[in-house]
Amino acid sequence: MSKESVNKTVSAQTTTKRGLARQQKILEVAETVFLSQGYAGSSVNEIVRLSGGSLGTLYRIFGNKLGLFEAVFKKKSKEIFTQFDNDSFWTDNMAESLFSFGQTLQHVALSPDGIAIYRLVITENNLDQGEIQKIFYKYGPQTAATMLENYLKKQVEAGRIELLDCKLAATQFLEMIKGPFVLRTLFCEPVPKEELELALNQAIKIFLGGCSVGK
Repeated sequence: MSKESVNKTVSAQTTTKRGLARQQKILEVAETVFLSQGYAGSSVNEIVRLSGGSLGTLYRIFGNKLGLFEAVFKKKSKEIFTQFDNDSFWTDNMAESLFSFGQTLQHVALSPDGIAIYRLVITENNLDQGEIQKIFYKYGPQTAATMLENYLKKQVEAGRIELLDCKLAATQFLEMIKGPFVLRTLFCEPVPKEELELALNQAIKIFLGGCSVGK
């Protein structure tokens, strides 16, 4: 069977109602296993056993363990960022938009799952680690920064703010709202909700104060 025929077969299997349900179940189980056992400690055989699928199906859909890991991250990214991929979310009230976006990003990055992912990406040592880090950056920090960058560009074009580099500014803002807390949460020190909100409000004040027109 040619590669083209194989691809068509896989596509047909994953677009039927039953095929999509099977794929979703594998992704849900894989997410749980990756977060609880890490990448190196996770077994595709266990994922197949827990999801009720077959090893052949997993490899046909995702290619290999790394492909499955990327699919899990892509799914998580879509769940997190879809709400922001809408012009109605971003308004000309910059403080309000930055607060809503920033609060969600704080919650995601500093949640138990967020810290488990960070630990997996940073501390594990395995042959796929370089690719794992690229996947994490692509679907996590890079996606968040790009969405904020696009919003900032529109505000600059509208003459509401002045920035030397919107991409850099987006990254700087995101680091202000989560950077002070990542290591604390990584080392199991709880961060009060009030402190997170204070950091977010202060970051917005500093950020908007620094880029306001005429500054």
